[in-house]
Amino acid sequence: MLKSTNLKRRDTYLNKLIGFQDTEPVKVITGIRRCGKSSLLKLMISHLIETGIQKDQILEMNFESFDFRKMSSEEVYNYVQTHKAVGKKMYLFFDELQRIPSWEDAINAFRVDLDCDIYITGSNARLLSGELATYLGGRYVEFVIYPFSFAEFLELYRPIAPDEPIQKCFQKYLLSGTFAPGL
Repeated sequence: MLKSTNLKRRDTYLNKLIGFQDTEPVKVITGIRRCGKSSLLKLMISHLIETGIQKDQILEMNFESFDFRKMSSEEVYNYVQTHKAVGKKMYLFFDELQRIPSWEDAINAFRVDLDCDIYITGSNARLLSGELATYLGGRYVEFVIYPFSFAEFLELYRPIAPDEPIQKCFQKYLLSGTFAPGL
């Protein structure tokens, strides 16, 4: 995953996610590709560490990585069981989980078998569909992430070009795109 030092802050989304920290529902982060879902996971992990959660309590798996991409839901379950911190609450982060067939079986099993807080991302139509309630038994909260707004762009661009007229800033926003790498 991305290093948290290179991330652009998305405090509006992060604060919403923090509001559901340590609550029962699975936190599902959806949105189009490259809008910042993985970055939001990293920001949440940084928040946990800054607030005293130990690194051994945090487990992250990115299913676009060759290390994890061909796993079955049972292998995902076994991997987490093997790497859990015994006797401690676990924070589980699954990026692009929809790549795993029957992923919902592993997630539902974690909810039953572990003391954990679960965060997942996805951009696939299956994960974005209204069938999430069926997959997770209605026990989830969804956060839809969008590309950068003009206000977010200004927060990042103004320190670089403080004297730039607002019209020029908007033109730069339109030309560079609303995705973070364009900033």
